[in-house]
Amino acid sequence: MHVTSIDRYMLEPGLVTEWSVAPGKVSPSAVPPSYNQQFHLDTARTHGVGRSVWMAAAFDLPGRLDRDALTQALVHFIRRHDTLQTGFDVSPDAMARVDLDPEDITVVASESSATTSPHELRDHLRYRFTEACDPLTFPAYLFATIERDSHYTVVSAFDHTLVDGYSLVIALGELRQIYQRLIGLGGSAALTEADLTKELGEPGSFLRYCELEAETPVTEIGDPRVREWARFYERCGGTAPSFPLDLGVEAGRPAPQGADVRPLLGAADTDRFEEICLDSGGSLFTGTLTAMGMAVHSINGISRMPLQFPLHIRQDPQWANAIGWLTTSAPLTVELTPDCDFQSSLAHTHASFRTALTLKGVTMAQVREALGDGYRRTRTDVFMVSYIDYRKLPGTDDHDELNAHHISNVTVADDAQFWISRTQRGLALRSRFPETPTARRAVTEFLVRLREIMHDICENGVTPIAELTSQLNLEGTPVV
Repeated sequence: MHVTSIDRYMLEPGLVTEWSVAPGKVSPSAVPPSYNQQFHLDTARTHGVGRSVWMAAAFDLPGRLDRDALTQALVHFIRRHDTLQTGFDVSPDAMARVDLDPEDITVVASESSATTSPHELRDHLRYRFTEACDPLTFPAYLFATIERDSHYTVVSAFDHTLVDGYSLVIALGELRQIYQRLIGLGGSAALTEADLTKELGEPGSFLRYCELEAETPVTEIGDPRVREWARFYERCGGTAPSFPLDLGVEAGRPAPQGADVRPLLGAADTDRFEEICLDSGGSLFTGTLTAMGMAVHSINGISRMPLQFPLHIRQDPQWANAIGWLTTSAPLTVELTPDCDFQSSLAHTHASFRTALTLKGVTMAQVREALGDGYRRTRTDVFMVSYIDYRKLPGTDDHDELNAHHISNVTVADDAQFWISRTQRGLALRSRFPETPTARRAVTEFLVRLREIMHDICENGVTPIAELTSQLNLEGTPVV
């Protein structure tokens, strides 16, 4: 999976067709939005501009598009996942879920239009996905195909209320399998729900997850897990952590978003870096976080870097194949030793990571409710670092052959966020931050120093800050 952003997604132009759910009658739902959904919807309701935080999965197939098979595949896919049958009715003082009867779901194709350049196609997709994947509309998703003489691309875009990064992998795999199964049937037989369950597994109900989350009992401030969160936020000034370099924006006043996508390590160096991390009692993720802390320290001397990281909650088999926003957040602090030694600093980082894992049983809704005034939301964004090893996810072995992409929209930001992805090609990083001159230079310098530190660790096993070169190529090596 190639993780990128829409401003860097360039593909061959062709004939563009949109595929959407036909308007239908919706009814009120008793299932409340999840905590993540409420947070996202509140941001959209409050700030409006830049609210379409959509993400998309794209893949290529050879030959000619079978439009009938794709139409049927999309209907099967949407009916299979209940979160795609819902939207939200949001007012200034309320938000409630609405449902569309799955039996009423039909998919219609738009008139096709030709695009003649990669830039034209990219701009068209960005405009249409941003318009359609609005969390305050229903349905907040859209499909598109781009046809050419020898191959075609299928793109599935969803607002973040409906999916997480793991969901995109599921969506890509299921849509392709259902579509190719229908082509194999050649219209001679119907594909049943039982057939799909047998081949793809139980889909899982994200709505059921939302119900269970809402039924979770209140957690008291005395709960050790809540106390750990309270200590973390207290050290951050009573709010969420922020990126420790000046980004040139005030908290709560987002600027247009900047983006960066670049490789950190090739496949061999990634293996080497992981080996060093494991030998030091850490992991690839906590080793990368430690290197991030070292990069920050090399710029401004700060040796303590608190952050949050997302954790998927799909360990329960009933959520394994579910489409939905099935993540929670965990606190972690990178704290460098006085000598800034990588191995000893990594030990601190990994210990913080292990502590964070013990908090997994408490939801963010429980934490925020228990903390009360002990937490203040000051920014629209949270400084967080995500990590996905796509090699370990089912159905990803042929992602390179499929030209599989995870594409995120470019919106607005008032903090920095980072997505680390590991594939067969190695380790890459997508960055999101305010597009200000201050932030662009700060993040670019941070990324270049991070990459140099990680390469030095691969070669030498340890990189004292004092030995870092002071003259760096701040252009780096971006990925498109």
